[in-house]
Amino acid sequence: MLALSLLALGLSAVSTMAFPAVKLPRAAPGPWCDGLGPGAFDEAFNVTLAAWNTTGTNTNTTGAPLVLGSGGAITGASFRHLSTWASYPFNDYPSVSLVNGTLMLNGGVSATPSQATIVQEGSQPGFVLRNDAVPNEGAQIYCAVADTDPAGHGTGHPFLAVNGDTDSFQLCKSSTQNVVYWKPIPDHGEDFDSCYPVKVQVIFQD
Repeated sequence: MLALSLLALGLSAVSTMAFPAVKLPRAAPGPWCDGLGPGAFDEAFNVTLAAWNTTGTNTNTTGAPLVLGSGGAITGASFRHLSTWASYPFNDYPSVSLVNGTLMLNGGVSATPSQATIVQEGSQPGFVLRNDAVPNEGAQIYCAVADTDPAGHGTGHPFLAVNGDTDSFQLCKSSTQNVVYWKPIPDHGEDFDSCYPVKVQVIFQD
């Protein structure tokens, strides 16, 4: 019996040495990242977003902090969009998570559930808030792209993409807020002449 026990122990040790545990690579990102290159990823938890002016001056390497600005309400639901903190200095949802192609808002225990809404040309990336919202069932249209500029001209922060596009965000004046639009077109609720191009940066917390 002792001999059998020692034999089993020896085989176990050999097996462990011959076949060490390995960490399997994460699955490739989903189709919402198609065409965005090898730096694309669709999973990032508890990050913040910022608008980086691509044609003007930025006061830091992250850009203007973005929060969830008020976008109106109807019976049983309200709407939020990406506004600069400077124009809407409130922050009920201090971070967001990118999960499986959708953006999920991270609020406190009393925060209303939310879902990301679809983004069409001339509209604002946004969210609907209602009691029956299911965050992980929001529109699967988002991806992030790591800064892989070989010339070192990037900011060091990943860019957010919507509908496979990182390059068509603009920051526009809308009422009292400065709001992020995707491919803005005149007469869609914004002061079109105030718009300027930005990258929406994904900022990881230290």
